[in-house]
Amino acid sequence: MSYLNVVKREIKRFYKRPLIWTVSFILPFFLCILICLIFAKGSPTNLPVAVLDEDNSEISRLFVRNLNTLPSCNVAYRITDLNEGKKLITEGKVYAIFAIPKEFQKDLYRLKQPKLVFYYNNQRILIGGIISKDVNLMVQTMLVGIDAKMRSKRGLPMTEAIKQANLIKVYEHIRSNPYFNYQYFLSLIAFGHILQIHIILTSLWALGTEFKLGTAKDWLKTADESIIIAFLGKETPYFIIFSILFAILYFICYVFIGMPYEGNILFGIFSTTIFIITCLSVGLIFIGINGNFRYGLSNAAFYVAMGFAFAGVTYPVMAMPILAKMYSATLSLSYWVQIMIDQSFRAIPIIYDLKHILSMLALMGLGLLFLPRIKKFAYDEKRWYQQ
Repeated sequence: MSYLNVVKREIKRFYKRPLIWTVSFILPFFLCILICLIFAKGSPTNLPVAVLDEDNSEISRLFVRNLNTLPSCNVAYRITDLNEGKKLITEGKVYAIFAIPKEFQKDLYRLKQPKLVFYYNNQRILIGGIISKDVNLMVQTMLVGIDAKMRSKRGLPMTEAIKQANLIKVYEHIRSNPYFNYQYFLSLIAFGHILQIHIILTSLWALGTEFKLGTAKDWLKTADESIIIAFLGKETPYFIIFSILFAILYFICYVFIGMPYEGNILFGIFSTTIFIITCLSVGLIFIGINGNFRYGLSNAAFYVAMGFAFAGVTYPVMAMPILAKMYSATLSLSYWVQIMIDQSFRAIPIIYDLKHILSMLALMGLGLLFLPRIKKFAYDEKRWYQQ
């Protein structure tokens, strides 16, 4: 009964403060919708590039035509020298320059390995990687075609010439984004990052305002002096809110957008539930340090702000310095991300993802260890009304 009384009390507090409605549901929902719109195309296309063709031969013109057919490239400029192209990159008008040297076709037929020069701005790692991947594949295909054509002129049937020109076939198995669709990949991770921020800060707000408004003692009395019941009753409405929010976002991702899910659906739901509870529990740490709402909020904001960069999505954790690895290990997002990638795209057996569940449970347990300290603060009137 005391648990339900705490839940009812928290619902009343929630409805009296429209700002928390915005922070806990409305704002994260619209931020996630914005992420969907940003990555709506799935992968960047028609990126402007410049071409310097100093050879102007049949092969060089074929290269330019093939370049223009790539989904990632759009030959927007024909330049006369490299300085002009570098200026276009500096001004942000193109993302790459392709320079075809003189006598490119002659050197190719003489087997002198002519150099095709490719300049791109690697500060934009994603765009540079996409263009580089497409162009390398196109050049390899062109070379196989040219080699096969030369062999056929020597009397080989074309089918046999193609086989001899392409002796080694490479089969690629992409680990984390096999569909090359960044809406599938980055949207899901961005959702987790946004919701981690809002769950932890909402949990901290719910606890911290009890101290700020001097109502912490009343909160414990409603729970019959049990800090465990007080915590569970307080966080239950927010757990329900964020569970509904995740359900809506999963519907948008996997039903409306059509994102693939190859693994165990129930395990994905279970891991998301653990993720929400862990984030709610982590909020205990920041208010449990000294019972000060303002300091706790500042520290928590600093803790969650860089989560996306250190979750191992855009840069592998194994290659990070030791301090970065330690920080990544404290983020529940890091473990949830690995589970969702494994289950959504790779259909990894759940036994291999149980270690991530255990890691989140460890973080949850760390947060719950601060409950006795928070109870002590709740009876300390010196902790009340702090700004």
